[in-house]
Amino acid sequence: MFIKNPRVLEVARFILVGVLVVVFNLSLLYLLTDIFGFWYLASSVVAYVLSVLLNFTLQKLWVFQNPSLGSTRKQFFSYAIVSLGYLSLNTLFMYILVGYLYVGHILSQACITFVLSTVNYLINQKFIFRANNT
Repeated sequence: MFIKNPRVLEVARFILVGVLVVVFNLSLLYLLTDIFGFWYLASSVVAYVLSVLLNFTLQKLWVFQNPSLGSTRKQFFSYAIVSLGYLSLNTLFMYILVGYLYVGHILSQACITFVLSTVNYLINQKFIFRANNT
């Protein structure tokens, strides 16, 4: 590969996985809300939970290249706790943006995801998938 710096490569993989998971999340949100008629907040929670599972798997195995199975439970527990915090923030911001500011649910979710993803990378890289956490 033409990228030699491992940190740059890791960030590039993180961004690629992030884009994939965002597309998955927004597609599921659209499908549940606009096609099946579920309430946008319920759809957002379901889409978020399924996105967390996909994101954890891809980050562990590909982004941070941490295939050790021995640490998976501990990492997933930590990841799930952080994700619950993000889910709370995500739901609150969705409620404010859609319910009070009348921003569309897809645009709201995209903006919230972008902001929370930056913090997500730092927490995952420094604490959850760090090399000595295996």
